[in-house]
Amino acid sequence: MSIEEEASYALASWQRFDSEVTDELARAITSAFVLVAVADGDLAQSEIDRFNLLIKERASLLGPDNIDRFDQLFRDIGGAIMSDPTAGRRHALELVAAIKADATHCELVRSAAEIAIAADHRELASEQEVLGLICKAMDIETR
Repeated sequence: MSIEEEASYALASWQRFDSEVTDELARAITSAFVLVAVADGDLAQSEIDRFNLLIKERASLLGPDNIDRFDQLFRDIGGAIMSDPTAGRRHALELVAAIKADATHCELVRSAAEIAIAADHRELASEQEVLGLICKAMDIETR
């Protein structure tokens, strides 16, 4: 599957998303996105913009408080990973693993990671490796 097809599939998953976002799910989604975004050791503005767009497009479902919550989570998790990559990544994967009992949530988290891969219009081996770690943390298979 090409990067464009993966992104389209991931966005379609988000279009079907209509359930309440728990704190656990918000942390897992944000963690997955950030983990992929920093896989190359950098947090590109295009990746930040893509995350913000993804969340803002769900404003009617999430509400303004949740949009602010996602923004703060992104800053917190991204900052933690950038300041201490080993501990930050380990914690982010723990946040991802916390939702593994819910198949719908797992699909949303995997989709968030796939959208992050497509955000800068290039697919890196390091990003695919991180996607594999994210899926492993949720006990699901990569596509």
